Amino acid sequence: MKERLINNLGLKVLSVFLAFIIWLVVVNVSNPLVNRRREVTLEIENSEVLTAARRAYKISSKSTVTVSFDIHTRDEYKIQLSDFRAYIDLSELYDVTGSVPVKVEVLHNDNIYSNVTAKPGVVRVETEEIQTKPFELVADVQGAAADGYALGSVVLTPDVVTVEGPISQVGLINHVGIRIQADALSGDMEGHTGLVFYDANGNELEVDERVSTDADETGIDYKLYVNKVKELMLDFDVSGDVAPGCRYTGVSCSRRGVPVTGSRSVLSSLNTVMIPASVLNLDGASGDKVVTVDIREYLPEGVELADSEDPMVEIRLQVEPMVTRTMELIERDITLGGQESDRYYRLVPSRVEVTVQGLSEELDSLTEEDLGAFVNVEGLEPGLHPGSMAFSESDIFTVVSWQEFQIEVTLRSGVVEAGTQPQESTAPEEESSSSQVYSAREPGLTEPAAEAGATSGSVVQGTQAETVVSE
Repeated sequence: MKERLINNLGLKVLSVFLAFIIWLVVVNVSNPLVNRRREVTLEIENSEVLTAARRAYKISSKSTVTVSFDIHTRDEYKIQLSDFRAYIDLSELYDVTGSVPVKVEVLHNDNIYSNVTAKPGVVRVETEEIQTKPFELVADVQGAAADGYALGSVVLTPDVVTVEGPISQVGLINHVGIRIQADALSGDMEGHTGLVFYDANGNELEVDERVSTDADETGIDYKLYVNKVKELMLDFDVSGDVAPGCRYTGVSCSRRGVPVTGSRSVLSSLNTVMIPASVLNLDGASGDKVVTVDIREYLPEGVELADSEDPMVEIRLQVEPMVTRTMELIERDITLGGQESDRYYRLVPSRVEVTVQGLSEELDSLTEEDLGAFVNVEGLEPGLHPGSMAFSESDIFTVVSWQEFQIEVTLRSGVVEAGTQPQESTAPEEESSSSQVYSAREPGLTEPAAEAGATSGSVVQGTQAETVVSE
């Protein structure tokens, strides 16, 4: 087989070459017609017919058609894509099927083309209602300000745009805005940019060319303000009465301050953020009450939280149960007020039980002196009188009750009551009696008590019989 192929190889090559020459001569002499094709962009005419009817349109097939034509072989080099124009006339749209015939025109060298046709000969046009919808612009600021500063408000011009397009496209748009890139800013920033469409998830949305806005040509101007950051302390106005037997002991918070931003003139007069009593009410509380608030609700106008700050703050109002404790007061623990120097005063019984209420850890360190017990004996005549006791005001304890007691008042030796006559006595007797009576260095104090360091208003244990010998 191989020998047959290479046998007379030169003659075989020569015959192929001569055949090509003969074909070329025949073609140039006869100049036959050949069929050729070109892809031509499909143009739209009379689209205003649908626009006037508030209808948007879309070509279902591709935006080009194949133009087929016959041409003589020697004219093929003259073929130009610009020689053809393919178009559809929307005024000829057939509403039932939505189809429009494709028309082809030969614009140049029409004498060399014949049997010019388009494929497909008919295209389908989809139409739908046009929707017009206004959107308030939002600014998507990316990046962060420099340390000690925070990104503030953004002013957009215009701040509202009108979007128009097919209802299927406009319905996909959730909001419209601009994107601003801010990196380590310490001052205000201005610029000009285009619109960005977003879906309901906040993702950028690509819409087709049939969607337009009234700001497509002018664009959007923006100004981004950058503010200083200031730390404001939280303050709490707690109101209400806790349940009986309980006490409000204080407030704790997940944080003591919040960083805020705003104009310098506004921030200069602010130091705290007050959480109002209407939120922090303890009426009837018998245990801790936890309140979670959105701090933004209590910021004054013109003040905002710094970027990335969590606005939620947890506040714990601490309420603890109180316990009672009985304490025994003796006369030196009680201050007597209004004493007269010519009389002795004694409590009956000499030990008085007092019941106090407070927090367990505070009552553990409470002493009898801390109660500040006080008995007013001003104007009491000799004899027995029902006693009443007062105590120091304190946030630590509350006096619940005290044991009933009496105040015994007696005259000092040698003092004559009104309406009686003094008894005569001999000098030795007076000398003996005076040697048994202690004079008071201060009103209401016996000499031994004064020597023992007692102060005015204190009561020394013991009975009058132990310190006074009557005549």
